[in-house]
Amino acid sequence: MIVVMKKLCIIFLVGFCSFVYAEPILGIVTGVYANNQIAFNIHGQAFTCKNYGIVTLDEITDLEKKCQQRLKIFQRRYPYNRYFSQTHLKRYQQYHLDIVGNQQCIVHVQGRKSLAELLLEAGLAVVKQPTQATITGYNYRRAARRAKRLKSGMYSDAVLRNCVHLLE
Repeated sequence: MIVVMKKLCIIFLVGFCSFVYAEPILGIVTGVYANNQIAFNIHGQAFTCKNYGIVTLDEITDLEKKCQQRLKIFQRRYPYNRYFSQTHLKRYQQYHLDIVGNQQCIVHVQGRKSLAELLLEAGLAVVKQPTQATITGYNYRRAARRAKRLKSGMYSDAVLRNCVHLLE
């Protein structure tokens, strides 16, 4: 009787643990449209998402006229920054995804490091203001601080750095 109870408990625990810890979502990259818009194929279904919690330089629109002109000059000076995500995501390769909200996801590129963190470290994105107190928000802010300290991307230009500072 005790042996049967032990077996039932083990079966219950294995079933419960597999329910709580769901299998990760794996998506195959089918296209990278912009630094912040990626198309995936998940189990035969097309899915397009944006990186959760960041705004890339291409998407920043609410800047003063002087700042918008400086941003355009920066983008013309460094055109390869527009293809940053394409260099880090390879087509037809699987990546681990965390789907956060409606059309938003976290794409894990280098182990636990996400594509959004890489964009922030390169100085090509800013953290959206209402970031929740989560480990993801902490990682995002840490990556942004590193970009500021190393003066990479938009932080290399003093005028643009001051403009973006107003968004944060």
